[in-house]
Order: sequence, then C-alpha cells, then structure tokens
Amino acid sequence: MKRIFWRVLVYFGVVLVAFSVLIGLLFTRFNRSNIVGAYKDQLSSLASSVAIRTSEAVKDKESDVFQNYLKVIGDFGDMQDIDIWVVASPEGEASLPEDYTNVDIATVSVPDETDRILKSAYGGKKKSYSDYDAIYHKKMLHMALPIRNNDGDVMGAVLASGPMEMMENTIVQYQKYMLICVVLGLILAIILALYFSRQLVRPIIKIKEFALVLASGKYGRKTGVKRRDELGSLAESMDTLSDKLVEAEEYREGIEQNRRDFFSNVSHELRTPIAVVKGYADTLADGFVEDDEKRQEYLNRIRKECGGMERLVSDLLILSRMQNPDFELNMEVLNVIAVAQDAMRSIRILMPDKNLTGTVTYDDACSLIKGDYDRIRQVFTILLQNAVKYSYEGTEIAVHIARENGRVIASVTDVGSVIPEEEWDNIFQKFYRASNHGEKDGSGLGLVVAGNIVERHKGKISVKSSEEDGTCFFVEFPETSENIS
Repeated sequence: MKRIFWRVLVYFGVVLVAFSVLIGLLFTRFNRSNIVGAYKDQLSSLASSVAIRTSEAVKDKESDVFQNYLKVIGDFGDMQDIDIWVVASPEGEASLPEDYTNVDIATVSVPDETDRILKSAYGGKKKSYSDYDAIYHKKMLHMALPIRNNDGDVMGAVLASGPMEMMENTIVQYQKYMLICVVLGLILAIILALYFSRQLVRPIIKIKEFALVLASGKYGRKTGVKRRDELGSLAESMDTLSDKLVEAEEYREGIEQNRRDFFSNVSHELRTPIAVVKGYADTLADGFVEDDEKRQEYLNRIRKECGGMERLVSDLLILSRMQNPDFELNMEVLNVIAVAQDAMRSIRILMPDKNLTGTVTYDDACSLIKGDYDRIRQVFTILLQNAVKYSYEGTEIAVHIARENGRVIASVTDVGSVIPEEEWDNIFQKFYRASNHGEKDGSGLGLVVAGNIVERHKGKISVKSSEEDGTCFFVEFPETSENIS
C-alpha cells in the first residue's frame, strides 16, 4: 500500500505543481503585457498630442510659439526621461517646415528598426518596438506616428522614446513576488497532496487489512470505513460479505452439529438393541437353546428389536432432514381437515385391537393453511399413533379442527395415561420418554419430528393432560387467504 500512497502522492503533487507553475507563467506573461502595454499607451498618448499640436501650429503658422512648445515638451521629456523628436518627412511636397521640427533626422544615425518605424509613420501608420538601443545604451521603447496637415497628407512624424528600465524592474519585482507565490503554492500543493493521498489510501489499507482478517476466519469484523464514494461502496460490500460469511459459518456449524448429533444419537440408541440382538443370536448360535418354543421366542425378540432399530433409524433420518435448512418443503394450499381425515383412515386399522373409535370434527369446512401435505399428515399420524398406544381400551380418540384469530388449531385428544405437567415441555426433546411410557415401544423421537415439522411451518405444538379431560395435543398453523388450486 505504500507504493500506492507514493504513487498517488506523486501524481497528485505533479498535477498541483504543474498547475501552480502554469498559473505563475500565465500571470507573469499577463502582467508583463499589461506593464509594457500601459507604457506604450503612455508614449502613444504623448506622441499623439504632440502630433496634433504640431499640425495646428503649422495650420496657424505659429512657428515662434511652437518653438516654445517644443522647449516645454523637451523639459517635460527630461523630467520623464523621455525623448520626443518631431521630424519632417523626407519626401513629398507637404513636408513639415524646419521651424516646426526639433531634430534633423538626416543628420542622425538611428538604428535600422527605428528607421523602419519612422518610414511606416511617413506612410501614415503608427508603429512601435522595444530593444536595446546603441544611442541610449539601454533598452528603449520607441513609438512613431504620423503628423498630418488639414488635407490629411503626412508632413512628418513624432518619435517618442522612453527607457524600459523602470518597466523591466517592475516586471522583475513582480516575477520575484510571483516566484514566492509559486513556491508557497508548491509547498501548499505538497501538503495537500500528502493529506489527500492519505485520505484516499487509508480506507484502501483498512479494506486490505479487513480482507486479511476475513482470510484468517474472523468473520464478525467490520471495515469501519464510512464514505459516500466508490471506496465506501466497496467497504459496504466487504461488510456485507462479512455478514454472509458469518451466516455461512453458522450454517456450516449447524450442519456439522446435526451430523454429530445424528451419529451420536444413532450410536447411543442402537447400542442397547444391538447388544440384545447379539446376545440372543449368540445364544442361539452356540446351541444353548434346544427347546423349539424357546428358540422361536428368541427369534421373535430379535425381530422386535430389529423393528425398533428400523423405526429409530427412520425417525433419525427424518429428524436430520427436517433440521437441515436446505431441506425444501413442497408448499401448497391445503385443507387441514382433509389431511386429518386421511391420517385417521390410516390409523383406524390399529384401533380394533383395543376397541377404540376415532372421529374428526371441525367448526369450519374451509380451514386452509399453506404447507407440505405429506409432512402435515405425518404430524397427525405421529399424534394418532401415540394416542392409540396410550389410550385405555374402549375409549375414543377425537380430532377437532377450529379457526381462531387467523390461525387453524387442531387438537388430538385421547383418554389414557396422563402426562405429568412438569413433563409437558420435556416430551418434545430427543429420546425423552414420559414417566407413563411403561414397557411400550418407541424411539422417543416421534414428537420431536412432529415438533420440527410444525416449526418449519411457522406453527406451534403443545400438550395438556389431566385425568378429567384426558391428554390433548394442540397444533397451530397460520391460516392462509389463498384458495386451493
């Protein structure tokens, strides 16, 4: 990241330095043009006024008065360190009379450039130039413009010459101040480049460090970068990634815990029946049982234990699938009454052994929920199997469906063994057997499976049990307003 910092610093600094230098050069050039232009305008104005006054004097034939004017102009020029020449045109009939001139240009050796602008003035044009002058031994600004008579003919020219020394000094002073400003600007540019480079690179460094933290497996951290730009969006995306990784890690841990629980439960619950089966099998294999009736009893017990193990493994597999968040339910709109009646028809085959009867009643024929038909049927099947198992002979198992406050409530009631109130919550835990279980077969997982199915349907399952009212399991599901397709 240091490379990025220095690269950004150099790029930003170069831009600011180039901008500062360019501004300095432009202002220097502009100021120089203004100073020279102002001085040129001053000489032009002075030369123009002399040309007008000369033209008027020639018109009024005031040679004597004009000579006094030329002296005054000369004194003024000496004060301003400016030379003003009034010269006659060497050609033409309207040439300026000698009495109205103060320099005979023919007797003076002038630089070629000065001669050029004088010829331009004789031709009716105003010209100027600045350069080192051999006559004055300094850099001078020369301005030449024509003198015209009343007919507009050129009679001569006014040549105003002023030193550029003061202007150059002013320009040099300005350039010094501008150089100071540029240097200060460069220092300020470097400081700003450092500041903005750090402001730009700092969140990148934080995001890089955050990525390394994520790579190390610490998913609960945040970047801590709050900006309203692309870097802020990147940091927000990284924070979202962190949240997703936390969810994925929790999901993975949940899957792993389910796997461990499954194998732990299987190994724990199968240990006893396997030991029993092995004991009976070893006894039969070693020939210790010679009586045919006794041998058949042992075989029946082995068959019973194998059936129990089969039910246990089946319940564990179902429970494991239901606890897996990836397990998808086949959701559809269904009538709870029809599901309960379907389950009751399947269970009635078990009722004659104990002379039991089963009924399904309801308050509203249209008790609709959104759920998985097979899983909801499995809930009723589990509850009805338990009811058959624990009911007294000759009693009734009643299923009632009701609607209340946007929920469909199904109750399964039997008259039989009472579950103590302190055990009502425990019976929905894995492998828990109520104290009234006795010698009845069961894996202790049926109600756990039912509870998980109900929970996946955003419902609730509970139980109440007493000698007077019997044992009643209540299952609640959210009611749906959709129609059966």
